Amino acid sequence: MARTGRRRRIFISYRRADSAGHAGRLNDDLTRLLGRRVFMDVADIAPGERFPAALDAALRTCGAVLAVIGPRWVDELHAARHGEDYVRTELALALRQDDVSVIPVLVRGAGLPSAADLPEDLKPLAARQALATRDDRWRDDVRYLARQLRVSLGLRRAPQLIVALGCVAVAAGGGWMLGRERPGPFVRARAHELTKAAAERAATSCERPEKLQGECPVLLRFLPSGAVDDVYYDTGFCEYKGTPFGDCVLTKLARVRIPPFDDYALVEVGLDVRLEADGRVQVTE
Repeated sequence: MARTGRRRRIFISYRRADSAGHAGRLNDDLTRLLGRRVFMDVADIAPGERFPAALDAALRTCGAVLAVIGPRWVDELHAARHGEDYVRTELALALRQDDVSVIPVLVRGAGLPSAADLPEDLKPLAARQALATRDDRWRDDVRYLARQLRVSLGLRRAPQLIVALGCVAVAAGGGWMLGRERPGPFVRARAHELTKAAAERAATSCERPEKLQGECPVLLRFLPSGAVDDVYYDTGFCEYKGTPFGDCVLTKLARVRIPPFDDYALVEVGLDVRLEADGRVQVTE
């Protein structure tokens, strides 16, 4: 869905008694990955500003609302309170807008509330696709979420592009005179060939628990130097993500190098790594 500039911000909705720590961590990590387009009340409402008005104004500029839901979220929703329930108000407002993506982000082992647990104005939340996070796979989960938000909101990679182009400038200034391969045009077929072979080696050499099988999509991002900028499982959940075996595969893939290139600021290569029941490893593009 195409978005205007006014709708390219991200709003984090959370209950302090339920998930304040995880919401703050999410805010910090998404800000680092996507820039200062993430809104969270504690960090972004100035002292003395009218709280309801500030929340309403922020929501009207956001194309995505992340509903952070922990184990106490439903209990807090139904708890007696003095004054307005701002979390309920902000989510109800977001759910009524067709051009706003509302994404439940489940933390601390919480599940998505059922429609029966929700008041009428929040019942649509039960039908939204949720992202379940776990502390031991937080890094992958947040990177996956950031990538989905970048695509759905049409965000550019401005901070990363500046860094990557800076690497190209340094290389052109003499770094390649030390005997390294000189950069040229990016060749996707060669990059896939190298990353596929590396994934096969990694999955074969990492200690694999007996009977572990399944498939995980892996995304590698390369800098113009040919080095890996980041590597992670490009999904909210897969069979061995977050396991010692899965972590071992990512560690080994972080060492992959492809030929340096000078026609892109950053490139991504995706693979599917499947573990067969008979012990074989299948890697496909």
